[in-house]
Amino acid sequence: MPTAIRSASASCASRRAPLGRSATTAAKAVKALTAIAAAAALSACGGGDDGAYTVSGSVSGLTTSGLVLSNGSETISVAANASSFAFTTTVSGSYTVTISSQPVGQTCSLSNASGTASSNITNVVATCRNYLALSANASSANVTAFTVASTGALTSSATTSTGSLQPAGLAVTSDGKYAFASYRENGTVSAFSVSSTGALTSLGTGSAVADSRGIAVSPGNSTVYVANYSDKSVSQFAINSNGTLSALSTPKVSTGSTPMAVVVTPNGSFAYVSNQGDNTLSQFSVGSSGALTALSTATVSTGSGTQPQALAVSPDSKYLYVTLKGTGKVAQYTIGSTGALTASSPASVSAGTSPSAIALTPAGNCAYVANTGDATLSQYIITSGLMTPLSAATIGAGANVSAVAVSPDGTHVYATNGGEGTLTAYTVGSACALTFLSTVTTGTTPTALVVR
Repeated sequence: MPTAIRSASASCASRRAPLGRSATTAAKAVKALTAIAAAAALSACGGGDDGAYTVSGSVSGLTTSGLVLSNGSETISVAANASSFAFTTTVSGSYTVTISSQPVGQTCSLSNASGTASSNITNVVATCRNYLALSANASSANVTAFTVASTGALTSSATTSTGSLQPAGLAVTSDGKYAFASYRENGTVSAFSVSSTGALTSLGTGSAVADSRGIAVSPGNSTVYVANYSDKSVSQFAINSNGTLSALSTPKVSTGSTPMAVVVTPNGSFAYVSNQGDNTLSQFSVGSSGALTALSTATVSTGSGTQPQALAVSPDSKYLYVTLKGTGKVAQYTIGSTGALTASSPASVSAGTSPSAIALTPAGNCAYVANTGDATLSQYIITSGLMTPLSAATIGAGANVSAVAVSPDGTHVYATNGGEGTLTAYTVGSACALTFLSTVTTGTTPTALVVR
């Protein structure tokens, strides 16, 4: 019997060739059926005795193309409407299935995605849903959720109370499974699971510092960072496998005065904090555990620009953008190989009055800034890391526009209007220009927005 079949069927009852068949004929038949027999034997016996096991699973809710899964060095594309997937490369020992690319217009998450194989793995589950828009509303102390249609249109789907706490910051993991909220009047950071409708279920809290503001999740969904406005610090938490938070061994690191926002580069190497009180940016390296370490030059000045607020990093992790609320500009920086920031040339571009939020398209070619003071969104095209206002530099938004977000596929932009309690949707044109789509009602005084 050939080695492949003998190894695959070692723990199963051996089978003899049918009587009357010549040795030559039997050998030819066995050779022709080797792959089929080996696969059948592996399936029947739960894998070979050499520790080679298959990895597969089920898919639900996937209606579009573009989902790519990885396990080790192998990647597979999962077709729209597929109900299952399977990797062709077997594993020996540990396995970890990850999402390399999300499908168009949807967000997928994985369950039972890692472990150590002792038999064929068949229980990995990929669960997919359409995009959700989540608006954190301070005055009404809740988070409202909207489903996002393929057209970009929003439909109200769920509202979750945050009790007596007024949310200030909101962040969601890249797979959409977990959400985290910070609060201005309380040092609690809440963790939630996110349902397919956007309803949030509490998973408990972590302790930061009273008057927490901006919040960010690391690209690998392993760490949460919270800017503590009143404490000149950033709290840092590990995200456990069930979505709960645990403070890192160093629970917080120092920043400049009154930190407003925190951002992590997409490559996971560096983090930056905007310090409104002293017009600086704190710069950190990110360790393997997610812990932040200040660079040798801990802060850089925003120069003549005042009140740095929101932060955004280009998808290639080469450029940082900062809204300067006090001077109506957006500062531009190049990120060096060590994480150190260098002002670009020009160092800033004009925005509207009191720019307080910024978002980039996933391709990094367009940027949008929410101008709280004049109820507009500034729109820019980005070339070689530099922002250039469009010929129509702004488009109208609602009163006290407070947050802006781009859909993961880059086709739509959304902005919350704090003075009206509304959420406005726009369509992104081929040259970054926005076209008004629709407006829906959120809670009162929306302060943060995530589309995932």
